[in-house]
Amino acid sequence: MDYTNVLYDAGEHIATITLNRPEKLNAISDSLRTDLEGALREAEADHEVRVIIIKGAGRSFCSGYDISPRGPEDARRQERTLATDRAGLIRSAQRWMWMWSLPKPIIAQVHGYCIAGGNEIAGMCDIIYAADDATFGQPQGRALGIAITMGLWPIKMPLSKAKELLFTGDSITGKEAEDLGLVTRSFPADKLDEEVRRIVARMALTPVEYLGVIKGAANRYYELMNIKGAVEQGGELDAIYHAMPGYEEFSRISREQGLKAALDWRDRPFRDYRGAS
Repeated sequence: MDYTNVLYDAGEHIATITLNRPEKLNAISDSLRTDLEGALREAEADHEVRVIIIKGAGRSFCSGYDISPRGPEDARRQERTLATDRAGLIRSAQRWMWMWSLPKPIIAQVHGYCIAGGNEIAGMCDIIYAADDATFGQPQGRALGIAITMGLWPIKMPLSKAKELLFTGDSITGKEAEDLGLVTRSFPADKLDEEVRRIVARMALTPVEYLGVIKGAANRYYELMNIKGAVEQGGELDAIYHAMPGYEEFSRISREQGLKAALDWRDRPFRDYRGAS
């Protein structure tokens, strides 16, 4: 099947899905997300595929959601109510959790930026391998809201460290993410592809039916702690965040002066504070 925003390749029991909006650092648009889900369904349906890799084309894995103003479409978003925003965000959370439940291992191969919504994709993967110098961050909490799943950071690293990073919006490297448990392993950037293929090839020696049962059994521990309910409630909390004045101000600046100006407004206090310390 042909896709506009992802590349799909399968062979030797491994499917590779490459996010393919390099000019936007693979920012998540509605069409990219639809293509990603379509490619995952294709890999799920192919009995020859045992393991799935998701990676990014160009300089980064994924820079988050595409929040560039888009004319009439952006204007329609301004008409949403708290109720419609809540419903849409809960549906989005449920869509991400579908990846969690897909009965084949999904591996995130992260280089460059994995920022904000990029963590939605990586967080739903079973394992994350990253370049040592990759950048993981959740800066959207400074004005935009929360990534619905938070990339599952609160369960993938010590809770206090997850809170520190979420409260500040600061970033960490791939190597630091490995030390915290967010990333399974990190490698030198020039060795990342080679190392991921080597490990995933070993996983793909296991029959696909066995892998599905193992994944389901491992996931069950967190499902019994109601991880799916926690993720869905993230949609409700994100809707509340969107009703706050800072979010409206960010949106106004983005519409009137452009996204770069809005991001500068959002990050300036943090940048200035670090410069003064």
